[in-house]
Amino acid sequence: MGIFSFFNRYRDYEDIELPVKEPETAAVESSVGTLPELNVGMPVEVMEESGHLLNAGLITECKDREATIGRKPGSLSFKISEIGSTLFLRGCDNKMTQFYLRARVAESTRTMTKLVDLEPEIRDNKRRNFRLAVNVPISIYYLNDERMERPEQCILVDISTEGCCIQSEYLHGEGEVLHLKIKLDEYVAMDFVGEVIRVNDCGPGGFRCGILFAQLKKDEIESLTKMLFNIQLGNRREHSRAEQGYWTGK
Repeated sequence: MGIFSFFNRYRDYEDIELPVKEPETAAVESSVGTLPELNVGMPVEVMEESGHLLNAGLITECKDREATIGRKPGSLSFKISEIGSTLFLRGCDNKMTQFYLRARVAESTRTMTKLVDLEPEIRDNKRRNFRLAVNVPISIYYLNDERMERPEQCILVDISTEGCCIQSEYLHGEGEVLHLKIKLDEYVAMDFVGEVIRVNDCGPGGFRCGILFAQLKKDEIESLTKMLFNIQLGNRREHSRAEQGYWTGK
């Protein structure tokens, strides 16, 4: 299998500028610490304390320690939350640094969620990169299938520069190493090598596996982060589709 740098083969990613809007508010001081600058149009995820994802959307209003989250174009209804309940907001600022915020639900409908009393949330195990929730079919291959001739079809649940979550009807063991072929939107297909580090039974749907990618280079991480961020915002750009990208961390 050929190995090359994503950054070197796809120079057109260098020209992608992350969408940056003028912040509605500057960083705000709270009793816990400084809140990040929240901008209208910023993609965020609303989660329960357990980490379970409730809604993924865009900030439509933000002021002081309040933020209103609306649906992304093409998305369906939000899950309704109890007024006064505590939820957590996860996002990525303009410097691509991930943040967590604790908040209280002030209003919740099928089309929006208003959160107030935002406070920085410190988590030892928080992810250091942007994670994109998706629901697309991908192919995975066993490591001894060097020509990648025997694909196993599964669903990509989410992806970041550190790894991904897949859902498969087959049970894979922790420590198992797999090849993954992933294609997102109109971008070229990418090949990853990853290790299964977590397996959960999800009932009739099969099994969910957390996969840790082989370490990517710094420039590869930056390029992939920009791509995931742009997909989250619904941006599109034409790229070469004649080549395959190999992400083996070499």
